[in-house]
Amino acid sequence: MSPDVQARVLVVSPHRDDEAIGCGGTISLHADRGDLVHVVHLSGLGGASLAEAREAGRRLGVAGISTLSAPETQLTADRALLTELVAVFREFRPGIVYAPHADEDDPAHRVAAELAREARWISAYPILPEAGPALEEPPAVVYEFEVWTPIARPSVFVDITAVRDRKAGALAAYASQLAHNEWIDGALGLNRYRGVTSGHGEFVEAFSVLRTTHSRL
Repeated sequence: MSPDVQARVLVVSPHRDDEAIGCGGTISLHADRGDLVHVVHLSGLGGASLAEAREAGRRLGVAGISTLSAPETQLTADRALLTELVAVFREFRPGIVYAPHADEDDPAHRVAAELAREARWISAYPILPEAGPALEEPPAVVYEFEVWTPIARPSVFVDITAVRDRKAGALAAYASQLAHNEWIDGALGLNRYRGVTSGHGEFVEAFSVLRTTHSRL
């Protein structure tokens, strides 16, 4: 993709705060390039509030946030939730998608990975017409990030050293979640480890790629 073309980036997050933990630095880098970033949370329930999510997004440069109707305690890859997510894909028309990787220990994270993969290809086919008109083509690539469980063999590494403080600030916006776990230290600790082991920077976010294509990452 040419550097002067604005990318449309969709981040699929099972819960509020997972996007900041898994790819907050990369989101911020996209925003710095002028890319349009939209975050969709599959569930709006739980401790994190919409106000916290909006503030975290503001600190990262997110252009928009939406929340689907899945209950946090019963996040399943059912037709209703898939239809909602496909509708987001068709309305936003992303070229790049981020979602949790499929081997996360948390069941909700695995559901998010499954739904993102399904929604990606369904969005471009005449399936689920209630979700809106099909796209001409599916998003070019899905980058899968790590939240609770490190990726066994990541293939893409993004140096987030320059925006590390912004990622920390976005995580700090989720004050309700920091009352339970020290996510700032945990997330940045993993990023530092990825930096040391990959040699791609001081603080690094790691991804697996569902489909390799030319992109601005």
